Amino acid sequence: MNFVTDTHALLWWFIDSPKLSSRVSDIFRKCEKGESIIFIPSIVIAEALSIFEKKRVSFDFKKLFKRIYESENFVIVGLDYFILQKMVDLEDVFELHDKIIAATAKYLNLPIITKDKTLQNAASIKTIW
Repeated sequence: MNFVTDTHALLWWFIDSPKLSSRVSDIFRKCEKGESIIFIPSIVIAEALSIFEKKRVSFDFKKLFKRIYESENFVIVGLDYFILQKMVDLEDVFELHDKIIAATAKYLNLPIITKDKTLQNAASIKTIW
């Protein structure tokens, strides 16, 4: 099975944080082994850069970005017309970054790896944590 990830889940995997659930850690491990694909909305990469620049979490952004770029199992998804169209139709997620992540998941018809309660409570999308 494939997934879409939010920013916290991706960063917590990368820094080996104990904040990840065992289920989510297992999903990322399987992705690293080539058993699934985790799609990363481009806004997640932009948020990771912002977090790195503000020093809110200590990690090497360039290393993270290179690891994603070189992997066949982490795929960055750009914001395009089709995802924007899903955003227009998405009525139960209001914050812009969350809306882009949710619209990407809707477009790809995949669940989102997230601990975000707003996304978890949205009736129109499926989440995993």
